[in-house]
Amino acid sequence: MKKNDQNITARQYIDDLIIQAPVAISFLKGPDLIIESANANVLELWGKQANIIGLPLTLALDGDNASDYINLVKDAYKSGHIHYGYETPIRLNRNEHVNLFYFDFVYQPVKDNNNKVTGVMIVATEVTKQVIARQLLEDAEERLRLAIEATGIGNWDLDLVTNDVIASPTLSVIFGLDPEDKLTHPELRDMIHPDDKAIVNNAYKKAIKTGVYLYEARIIWADGSVHWIRTTGKILYDERGKPVRMLGTINDITKRKQEEIMKNDFIAMASHELKTPLTSLKAYTQLLVSKAKKADDDFFINALEKSEKQINKMNRLIHGFLDMSKIESGKLQLNTQTFDMNELLTEIAADKMLIAPDHVLSFENRQTVQITADREKIAQVIGNFISNAVKYSPKGSAITVEVKKLTEHLRVSVKDEGIGLKAKDQQNVFQRFYRVEDESTRGLSGFGIGLYLSAEIIRLHHGKIAVESEDGKGAEFYFLLPLQADWDQPL
Repeated sequence: MKKNDQNITARQYIDDLIIQAPVAISFLKGPDLIIESANANVLELWGKQANIIGLPLTLALDGDNASDYINLVKDAYKSGHIHYGYETPIRLNRNEHVNLFYFDFVYQPVKDNNNKVTGVMIVATEVTKQVIARQLLEDAEERLRLAIEATGIGNWDLDLVTNDVIASPTLSVIFGLDPEDKLTHPELRDMIHPDDKAIVNNAYKKAIKTGVYLYEARIIWADGSVHWIRTTGKILYDERGKPVRMLGTINDITKRKQEEIMKNDFIAMASHELKTPLTSLKAYTQLLVSKAKKADDDFFINALEKSEKQINKMNRLIHGFLDMSKIESGKLQLNTQTFDMNELLTEIAADKMLIAPDHVLSFENRQTVQITADREKIAQVIGNFISNAVKYSPKGSAITVEVKKLTEHLRVSVKDEGIGLKAKDQQNVFQRFYRVEDESTRGLSGFGIGLYLSAEIIRLHHGKIAVESEDGKGAEFYFLLPLQADWDQPL
């Protein structure tokens, strides 16, 4: 084959590639930028037909933006340097509708063997979908940012590698600063109250392991005033599982905390004031019971014993409020010791049998099970389980207490044959002041703090508390205690 024939074949091959290419391609030859080849995609961009092939670019194109476009191509030809265009907006008539589309362009100078520019290859790729998707995402992010700002919640983005933080203006306001102030992560951490730094540090360590960042702590403003914040966040990991970023929000909870502190102070004060007269009242009641028995007066004996039960009930309620006040102020302390759980359960079962003779309470004491915990507090939790089982199950029904030694935990449960719990109640029953409200519980007394206190006591023991139940088919309340408790480990 002759050399000229080879050149014609190669040229035809290139033209075929241009025509069949899925992107917009055109080759412009010489200083006049003669349109030597152009596929259908680039003709559509120009809004022209194939009859422009062979014409100079300046004659083929017209319109408001044509001159700018032609000048860029000319510059690529004269300089010999590639020119890039990113997300260039172009209006096209497609399906009889004129809309805005976006394209990435490359103007590639073509050189001969002597490194002389002989023309320019134009390649354009449509990126409309990507641009619109990004714009929608940016719009959604802006809407979310505005919504968050409107609620008074500050948001932040912490780089766990460089420790750089990007924070919203609201976050600066929450820390008592001007919205335009930019603080570093160490500077923000330095504003944490000295007594609460351990809470923040422990929350951070836990977040690295679990991916969830959560704490409530005090901060000190520059003017010395103390404020409360609630921080929530989520860890982002790289492909190797290494934590690289943390995203989160902060909101000011000072008002709520102040109200809680005032309420807890009032409850603690009122409870303390009630303890003394109740103690005296109980002593006088016991003295009267003793005299009534000597006088063999059945009516007074019965009346006074009922009075004593109500006094004991009031006493337990007062102690419950005091414990709740201590828990919410962080002052409830555990007095841990090693004891036999089966022995404790035997004692509790014996006491409960006396006050609940209308129920069949069963507990089988098996081998010794040693556990390290606050014996009195754990007895309080078990006693609350049994009292609830008595309250919410019919007379004559069975209440079963059971202890199981698992691999790493000790499981203690109380199972009844009572009214059971609906699914929604199971999710909320351990919350403070929560009470099941339906026909079956109407008339039953209680403030909804017993299970809340039980949950907090088990939490302080690094354990787990839960309930399994079906509506109308009884309930099983249980808790798990770690067999090898590390009391120095932060919650």
